[in-house]
Amino acid sequence: MQHWSATIYGAASVAATVVTLTGCGPDPATRAEMSRQVDGLRSVQQSQSFDSEVNAEKIARDIVGKVVRVSQSSGMGGGNEWTFDADEFRRVVILEAKDTPKGRALVIYVTTQNNPAANEEQVQVSGKLQLDYDRQAGNWVLTGIENLSFRYTVGVST
Repeated sequence: MQHWSATIYGAASVAATVVTLTGCGPDPATRAEMSRQVDGLRSVQQSQSFDSEVNAEKIARDIVGKVVRVSQSSGMGGGNEWTFDADEFRRVVILEAKDTPKGRALVIYVTTQNNPAANEEQVQVSGKLQLDYDRQAGNWVLTGIENLSFRYTVGVST
């Protein structure tokens, strides 16, 4: 008889613990409030909208025509400007995203290169950029680019 009472007591204890744990936690209103980002007070729903609308492919299109100051990877030479051309190879990886008072800031890693003519050298450019996106007329618009570590090399890399 003692064996059954210990088993029943153990089962009752487990059941009570499960009921207690599932009942604990924030209520739905509190969970919704907790889902807001502190610095930009953007809801998770707004961030998910941004994340579904602004992806690597959109960024690769948005940076076409934009100009960024770059320096050589080796530290030699002065600064130059890189203009993203529509027909150049571009690979974009989103590293970070955070809310800002006006929209979202992304840190991306970009690799690109020129399409040199027969008498030109191959130039590769890669590194981190910070992109600022603002919501304008219902669309996410690229409003700024900051060079974090975007550098170029001359010649074919192996």
